[in-house]
Amino acid sequence: LIFIAITKLEVLPTRISLIDTFFQNTLISYLFTIFCFLVLINGANFIDGLNGLLITYILIIFFYLFKLDLIDFTDLNNSEFFILMLLIAFVLLLNLLNHLFLGDSGAYSLSFILGFILIKIYNSNLEISPYFIILLLWYPCFENLFSIIRKSSFKLNPLNPDHNHLHQYLFVYLKKKFKLRNLLANNSSSMLINLFNFLMFFIASNNIYHTKLQLGLLVLCIMAYLISYKILRNKVRSL
Repeated sequence: LIFIAITKLEVLPTRISLIDTFFQNTLISYLFTIFCFLVLINGANFIDGLNGLLITYILIIFFYLFKLDLIDFTDLNNSEFFILMLLIAFVLLLNLLNHLFLGDSGAYSLSFILGFILIKIYNSNLEISPYFIILLLWYPCFENLFSIIRKSSFKLNPLNPDHNHLHQYLFVYLKKKFKLRNLLANNSSSMLINLFNFLMFFIASNNIYHTKLQLGLLVLCIMAYLISYKILRNKVRSL
């Protein structure tokens, strides 16, 4: 709240007339921006259950932002951003080797920086489809939403942690099905999920102004998640 108030950071416009009119109220606009940050931060913490999953996901997004020359719209120059990417890549290496873990503070910090950079880019280049930005954040945000819905449907407290996330089912399946060691199953699960995201972002990055395509990719990602979740859950229960 303090950060948003000091920087006057707002997620505008949404390009939906009714919503944009509603958000002309500064207080409502700030509250919506805070809500977006909270969804992203908590979702990022949810997917930080495997080595390399969150760090690689963020690094992939940074790679495409750098490739698209969108860093000029932030408070960083290309050299500073490249150094940031190298630092994150170094942390990723240590994480994959099981020598370093992000923890809550790491997940919160990286996702907060990611959210700030994406908002700055979008607000400075309104030609970009807002759904391109949403697509880049689909995984942690949908993981958050799906977890709340899933737990609520079973009358469980959405605030309590569990081990029924997609990445955890994938980890258990690979470990038991192929008799992999924990670290290998862990890293393999992260890389498989992020390979899918890398491919989706590759398609999206070639059409950042094409709203219909971004919406289609967003729907595809959500459908792929739900189908994969159901299949993996059933397979894990049958092992």
